[in-house]
Formats: sequence, structure tokens, C-alpha cells
Amino acid sequence: MRVLWIDDEIDEMYSIVAFLRSQGVEVDTATTVEEGVDKLSRHHYNLILLDYRMPRVNGLQALKLIKRAYPHVPVVMLTMMTDAELIKKAMVEDAYDYLVKPVQPAQLMALIARLHKESLKREYYIDEADRLREEISRIPETFDGYLLKAVKIFQARYVYKGYRSKFDEILSQENAKFAAWIERNYPEIIRDDTLLMSHNLLRKLVLPYVEVSPVVLIVLDNFRFDQIYEVVSALSPNYKVEQSIYMSLLPTATQYSRNALFSGALPNETEVMIPGALNDNQSELKLLWKQLEREGYRVGVWYTKIKDLESLAKMKPYGKRLEIYIVNFVDTILHLTANVEALKALGEGESSIKRWARLILEDGRFSSVISRFLDKGYRVFITSDHGWTIGRKPVVVEGEDFSKGFRHKYGKEMIPKGEGRTVLVERPEEWGLPDWGKFLFAAEDTYFVWGERASEFAELYRKKMFHGGISLEEMVLSLLSITV
Repeated sequence: MRVLWIDDEIDEMYSIVAFLRSQGVEVDTATTVEEGVDKLSRHHYNLILLDYRMPRVNGLQALKLIKRAYPHVPVVMLTMMTDAELIKKAMVEDAYDYLVKPVQPAQLMALIARLHKESLKREYYIDEADRLREEISRIPETFDGYLLKAVKIFQARYVYKGYRSKFDEILSQENAKFAAWIERNYPEIIRDDTLLMSHNLLRKLVLPYVEVSPVVLIVLDNFRFDQIYEVVSALSPNYKVEQSIYMSLLPTATQYSRNALFSGALPNETEVMIPGALNDNQSELKLLWKQLEREGYRVGVWYTKIKDLESLAKMKPYGKRLEIYIVNFVDTILHLTANVEALKALGEGESSIKRWARLILEDGRFSSVISRFLDKGYRVFITSDHGWTIGRKPVVVEGEDFSKGFRHKYGKEMIPKGEGRTVLVERPEEWGLPDWGKFLFAAEDTYFVWGERASEFAELYRKKMFHGGISLEEMVLSLLSITV
């Protein structure tokens, strides 16, 4: 363990420095920020101790300077009790921790022990990430291959969520390859009925069971694979849970992917069945009846939408052979976070969005609902209609007469300008899409902005949740089949 201690009063800390050295800790000292930065450029350190009250450059300015050049090195601020507000600012600027002067040797040894333990963990997780990267590189770039790649990455990110940066890098790299693969192969995979996708999911895996027992299908709107994974972990170990992995159709938005689920057809075919159905999600029951009739099922159906926690808690069997519940109040909440200041205060990014989505798992509420159906002899299916991703790279779209989507657009002319990855579809019928002009998809972590306020919206919507585009997070989904 090598420590750099930057403090203009370091001479007064000589006894503590000597103690640390006696314990096998290498300690270098600097009396100015400039001297400290010079030593940082020439040596590797495991920890930086930085006094807040420094001449010329204060500790907060020094912290920003150091973290900009050496973001991986933990910096611990040394402050006085009177610096409470400054401590908060330092933590916002990514200080690892702070210690209040006068510093005690025992405090420093405890801090060093904690860092050493975390360093060992970090090394282990880096090794695990390298192993996963190697394993994924051997999986072929096929439909089933990408499903397997996604599952392995999502599970690793869930298990190692405290040290996820390396696994996020793997996800980012695979998303780039996945976007290119989708661009080349999408027209073929949507017409290959051996592959499991939104439009054949019910026909292949759900409807056959209504011949055997009553079936309930719960669709968690806007839930990703890793969120469904959390649902599995919250279920009773006495249940028998089988998981099938499939892909959502494009666009990964409710009016396309969920309508495809119920219609059993591609979006352009769905639009022919019920003109205007793709404008919203108000025709789901009619589309389901058409699929049941087409497949020869004559069964009683119960269909409803769950719009709040209270309604979720009251869910119970209605005695129909096929019952469908759309849980979409979480999706409503997620969309509100982009616009309501009170919800913004909960935080931005992936962790805060998942925190909202975990509402349905609180207090065992959801598990109780599942138990009610299982106790009545139902087979319970749980799935989603699409996932979501976080937008980080804005792309300005210029042109005329195009729709307003952040992750997908259609229209007469669309010219994307920016570094983010996009996919332009000039013949929508080949992609199973309605003839509404060209389609433009955002891939990886791109999101679209347009109009006179494009630059303003680019900042406003950065790191917000989006869906509708091409990414493993949006397209790879799971279907749970639960029995006793």
C-alpha cells in the first residue's frame, strides 16, 4: 500500500507518518498541491490524503484536478469540523471519504485496511470480467448467440453490481456488435418462425397451456431482463420457475412490441388487421381475440390494466381460462421522472430507475398475487413488452415531416448528425414495419433531439431512460413460467 499525503502542515504529522511506515505502509508527502501532482505523475499510489485548507489552491479545487487526471485513485479529504458544507461538496466531486482533524493513527489504519480489502475485491472482479469477456468472444454472432451473450452479461452485472464498470464495458462493446448484426439480419430473423420473438411468443409458449389448465399472463410494461431477474429472486423457492429468453420486435416501444405480442403478427400486419392500432395500445384485446380465433382457441378471457399499487395488491383469479394483466403504472412513473422535479430529486440514471421499478416487489405484494393464482391451479406467466436503456450520446435529427421519438423515428426525410450510432431503414416493409416512410433507429446509448432547441434538449435528456431503439437492454427479454 502506497499513500501520498498532501498537507501544508505535514511536518506536524510526523509521528503519524512514522507510525504508518512502521506498519509497512509506504508514505510519500507533499506540502503543496503542485508538488503532489508532480509526484502523482511519477509514481503509482493506492490512496491520496488531501488536506482541504491548502495555500493558493484549496482542497476542493485540488480534488477536481486530481480526479480529472487520476479518477481511479481514491482521495480522502482531511477537514476541520467547521467544514461541513465543504465536505458535502467534496463527496459530490467523488471524494472517497473524509476524516476530521486531528487525524488518529487508528482511523488511518482502518481506512487502509478497508481500501486493501476493496482492492482485492476489485482485482477479483476484474479477473471475472476478463473471464466473461473471453467466454462471450467464443459465442457465435447468431440469434441464439446474442440471447446467450445478453443473459451472461446481465447476470454478471447483477451479481457484481458493486463493481460493474468492467461489465458495463463488455455490454457496451457487445451492443456495438449487436447493432451491426441487427442491421444486417433483422429482415431474416423476423420471418424465421423457429426463433422466439414478440409476435410468436403467445402462440408458441403460452396459448398451448390453456388446453391443460387456466393460464394467467402478467405483462410488466417496460421491464428489462435484469429486472425480471429480480422478480425471480423474490419468488418462493417452492415454486417451479422456467425461463425462456426471446427478442422484442422493433421498435421496442409499446404500440409496436406489445401490440405484436397480442396480435401474433408483425407491426405492418397488425396495422392491416386494425387500421390505427399502432397509434396507441388501446386495441390489445381486439388483437388478442383475432390471434385466438386464428389459432383456433375458444376460451373465456379476462383482460385488464393495473395502474397503481392498490390495484396490484387486489389482483385475484376471475375463473377464466386465459387471464391477462398489464402492469403499466411503473412505466408511467418512469416517464414522469423526466419531467417532474419532485421525482428528479430521487436521482438519475439506472439505479434510481430500478428503484422505482422495485415498487411492485415491496412487502411481498407481488409474491402474494402469484400465490393466489397458483393456489387456484393457474399456470402463471410473467414477461415484459420491451426493455429500456440510458441515453448518453445525443444525435441531432434534421429533415422534414418525421415523428418525435427519442429512440426511433419515421418520416419522409431524416438526417442524423452526431457521433451516436443510428440505423436507417429505407424499405420498412422488409423490417415488418408499416409504410410510413423511412424508419430511423437509435442504437447503443444514442438518443435523438431535433428542432430549434436541440442543444438544450441534448443536455436536458442526457442520462434519461429511453426505449424504442436497438440494444440488448431493450430487445432481450424473458418469459417466466411458474407452477407449484
